[in-house]
Formats: sequence, C-alpha cells, structure tokens
Amino acid sequence: MIIRWLKYADVAELTSIAEETGWLLDGYHVKLMMMHSPHLCYGAYDEGVLVGAVMAIEFETSAMIKYFMVKPTHQKQGLGRRLFDTLFGALQNEHPSLYLHANPALESFFGGYGFKSVMEVGRFLNVGKVPPFSFTNAQAKELDGGNFDATIRRIDFETFGENRMNFMMDEMERNSSLKFALPNSFQHSSVINSRGVYLGPWQCRAGFEDEAEKMIQGVLYFRGLKKVIADVPMGNTKAVELFEKYHFLNKGTFIHMCYGDSRNIKFENIYAFSL
Repeated sequence: MIIRWLKYADVAELTSIAEETGWLLDGYHVKLMMMHSPHLCYGAYDEGVLVGAVMAIEFETSAMIKYFMVKPTHQKQGLGRRLFDTLFGALQNEHPSLYLHANPALESFFGGYGFKSVMEVGRFLNVGKVPPFSFTNAQAKELDGGNFDATIRRIDFETFGENRMNFMMDEMERNSSLKFALPNSFQHSSVINSRGVYLGPWQCRAGFEDEAEKMIQGVLYFRGLKKVIADVPMGNTKAVELFEKYHFLNKGTFIHMCYGDSRNIKFENIYAFSL
C-alpha cells in the first residue's frame, strides 16, 4: 500500500469510491482542487489501484479539507489514519486555521487531532415540490446582476475574513453555472450530475432576508425540474426557515469543525456552503 499525490486520471475511480461511501463528489470540483493545490491531494493505492483519498484546498490563511474517504473493502485497516496523517502533516504548520465538514461518526476521530466542533450543517434537498409563488421576467432580470464578481469579493471577505477568490472564481465558471447578485447577496448553483444541482456558495448579509427569498425563488424557477441540494449551517435560523418554507427537507447532517486559530466566520451570512 502506498500513498502519493492524486492524478487527473484518478477522477473516475474517486467518483466510484464516493458512490460506494455515500460522498457527494463532483469531478469538476475535484479536478479544480488538483489544479490549485496538487500537493494537498493524496490517494492510497493497493497494487496500483486507488482505494482511498483525502484532499484540501488552500485559501489566504486557512485550508479546507475535503473528500476523506476509503473504499469499503479497505476500511478498518488503519488506511484512513495514514491518509489523514499525511495531509495533516503537510497542512499543520502551513496554515493557522483548518476546517472541514465531518461525518458525525468521525467527529471523535477529528477531535483526536485537535479539531473543535463549531456547528451542525444540514444537507437540504428539494425534489421539485415547491409552494406556489410568482416569478416574473423582471425579477429574473433583477437577479442577473452585472457586478457579480465585485459583490462576491466584498461579501465573501466579510463572511470569512480572508481572500478566497483564487479558487472560488474558478469554481463558479462552469458551463452549468447560474449566478445571481443583488446589492447584499450572491448565489451560485451548478449541475453536478444528471440528476442534481448543487446550490452554493450562497451568502446574504444578515438583515436582507428579502434578497435571499428572491434568490431561492430564482433558483427554483430555473432549476426546479432537477433535485436541488444545499449544505446549510443550522445556526443560521433565517436560512433554515427559508429552505423549509420552500419545502426543502433536511436529509443529512455534518459537523463544521475547525483546527488552530479561531476564526470569526459570520455564519449568519451563509445560506449554503460551496461544494
């Protein structure tokens, strides 16, 4: 068994492992992580066959850990710990803050490395059952803000306290990207497979819930024939109430966990995390 950096050729097998382990993985997103932070994308190989992975993406001062998974046939053999030790060793002294969204079953595992649980994250799902609402061409035109880039730079910095644009702007330049911008909010959604749309990142300044409602109507109007998925911080009660109002159901739970320097993230601005 060897651990080495992942390659683009591994994406198909990564997708297969994600399906076996229940992770939501998007090939475009994985390739983007490999392009931006190739030295932080590790795979475990058994006789040349990929059987596990863990990845991270760097921002200005923090890094987010993603896609920590091991093929079911190779679980409970210490491989996951070897993978995480490798990535954690590479990150620990390079970034003052790390964070991830943990499966609740692994909360104690990450806690053993010093990660602290911050907030529950709900995976909300809508499968086309929405309450009746009126949405006009004029409303659609209002959401089609020409200043999307400037808006996201300003609001995302206010929310996370660091510059994350190098990766995020590429993340939102897919052929399937749908981007909305209003003075105090922005929203992105994209098709991630034949059946589903991932909604995120989506941020709206606290106190401007009217803008958030316009955006959820817009995404359901344009995307409503597909399954719409969003990862929502449960501590943002305004966001949770809005998703529930539009008949999204909470179908899963993760734990937002942080390591290192405390970060004053404005969760009240976050309506949906990026993938």
